[in-house]
Amino acid sequence: MGHTHNGRTMRPGRSFFALWFLLLAGFVLLSGFAAAYDRFPADLWLAHRLQDIDAVAFVRALDWAEDLADTPWIAIVWAGGIAALAVTARRWEALLLLAAVFARLLNSAAKELVDRPRPSDDLVAVGDRPASPAFPSGHADAAFVLYGLLFYFITLFVPQRGLRLLGQAACLWVILFTGMERVHVGAHWPSDVIGGYYLGGLVVAAVIAAHRLLAARRQGE
Repeated sequence: MGHTHNGRTMRPGRSFFALWFLLLAGFVLLSGFAAAYDRFPADLWLAHRLQDIDAVAFVRALDWAEDLADTPWIAIVWAGGIAALAVTARRWEALLLLAAVFARLLNSAAKELVDRPRPSDDLVAVGDRPASPAFPSGHADAAFVLYGLLFYFITLFVPQRGLRLLGQAACLWVILFTGMERVHVGAHWPSDVIGGYYLGGLVVAAVIAAHRLLAARRQGE
């Protein structure tokens, strides 16, 4: 399982952890800017360009993707992913996917610390106004964590090429279109979505690193 070198599973090295903490510092810096500014320079222009797209098929694709990153569908998909890994004797992988659920707490903490306001209806068309702070986007974060990890596990454990590509494409669709939907309905600025992807990416990288360490340890036993 995984890439090998001289018969051993590749595992994250010190350079990976150094890079991860450097990227974490980058997220903290981005959060500081989001706390200081209600929006970033390109946010308004990008939001207007996205909201100008009103093709029915595109809007439906956005809505369907966002549904899969919202309660209760995200809970159903998460539980289904855990169950699929568990019944195929991937218990450690199932536990890692379960543990990733608690990444939602990081998002909630970041939101409260940054306390960035949502877009106002005098600047963009607002069709959805949640009560929580805007940065980082919870939907974008959750989509990246769940479907990013599913993409990873599909890549590792689905041998049929067609089924693997279909699953990977579906994961990418949910991640990308969920983020665009949050901007399209005026719930977030694009920088809020980027912040959600950023935080989700840190979580996914940490879980993958933990998985590779576990895989290397099991192979060495």
